Amino acid sequence: MAVTAQGTTLKFTPQGGEQVTVGKVVSIGEIGGDSQEIDVTTLDSQGGYREYAQGYKDAGSLAVQGYHDKSDAGQAALQGAFDTGKAGAVEIAFSDGAKATFSAYVKRYALGAAKVDGAVGFSVTLRITGKVSYTTT
Repeated sequence: MAVTAQGTTLKFTPQGGEQVTVGKVVSIGEIGGDSQEIDVTTLDSQGGYREYAQGYKDAGSLAVQGYHDKSDAGQAALQGAFDTGKAGAVEIAFSDGAKATFSAYVKRYALGAAKVDGAVGFSVTLRITGKVSYTTT
């Protein structure tokens, strides 16, 4: 059975602050990682093929988009974290009860363009630092 995105929440806890829900979010990107590869080929590797081992892992970045709301405490917390450069705690709770938690700093915070027949948006890039923890209920 597919899990619907409706009801997914993004919460942010700035360093030294309290957890707040980021409001008016319309899109949360994929959470995924990548790893470096280490060439461990030796002169006696079989068949002339290179051999590799996994190196350091990188949890990557997370893109978030929504509609600007100057009174939203979550959006204000992300703006403040961008200004300080300090990492905070992030929690994404999915509609089925699963959660992803991690530490991240706000790499980018932008207010969207103002267009005719459009709503002003915001976008954030969260740079994940360390491991992402996944829990299910």
